[in-house]
Amino acid sequence: MFMSSRTSIENILGDFGKISLAEIQKASLLRRRDSKFIFSADKVQAILSDLESEYRVLEIESKYIHSYQTTYYDTDDLKMYHKHHRGMVNRHKIRFRKYNTSDIVFLEVKLKDSRGVTTKNRMKAENGKNVILSKEEEFLNSYTPFKNAEINPVLENSFNRITLVHHGQKERITLDYKLEFSKPGRKDLLEIPGIAIAEIKYEDKLADSPFVKCLRKNHIHPRRFSKYCTGMAMLNPDLKQNLFKMRVREVNKINNIYKEKFK
Repeated sequence: MFMSSRTSIENILGDFGKISLAEIQKASLLRRRDSKFIFSADKVQAILSDLESEYRVLEIESKYIHSYQTTYYDTDDLKMYHKHHRGMVNRHKIRFRKYNTSDIVFLEVKLKDSRGVTTKNRMKAENGKNVILSKEEEFLNSYTPFKNAEINPVLENSFNRITLVHHGQKERITLDYKLEFSKPGRKDLLEIPGIAIAEIKYEDKLADSPFVKCLRKNHIHPRRFSKYCTGMAMLNPDLKQNLFKMRVREVNKINNIYKEKFK
């Protein structure tokens, strides 16, 4: 079963060239274009096996697989969610993200503009927690139209991530799996072990990417996907979500086939 094969994945990644957290900043592509893909988690090992000669893997404290915890913020009437649902441009996401391997928390703001370019700005949380204090509030005022008083935590999620950087540092890939969602303060989890989410980030044109070629070979094609919107839709069935229903059905289908295969 894929989720019990962590050692096998780590063995595959052990054969990759390594890149440090300091080096990866050069390829962080905070202003970038991106494409996303979703597929069954049982394909991860085969995909990684095909990429060894083309990419380096992020290594932190001798680990290649890193866990993340995210808390998303929105207004009481979910302005950011609904703006995404309507397909509007110049839309924001606000989140705290904890990088568990390094035990660091960042407040992050993402903005997707009318050209489809995503810009991410972030600051290290002053107290290492998901709390908006004075400096965090100044940061929000600089990069968003939202005030601290009008936003609240609305969704939590966690996942494991593998990060790959092309040898020419022209693209960066994140591969996420073992996804879980929950409502803030709630202990019950929505676990989705059967899907993997790949995102390739690049500055200009995506041509001759070995990663994209590998996915095509495995009949995996780009899909629009937002962890925030998908999690909100799955945990809140009464929430307006017409444009997300197809993606939620696809996630459920992949996950159910996976669980049936490995039960």
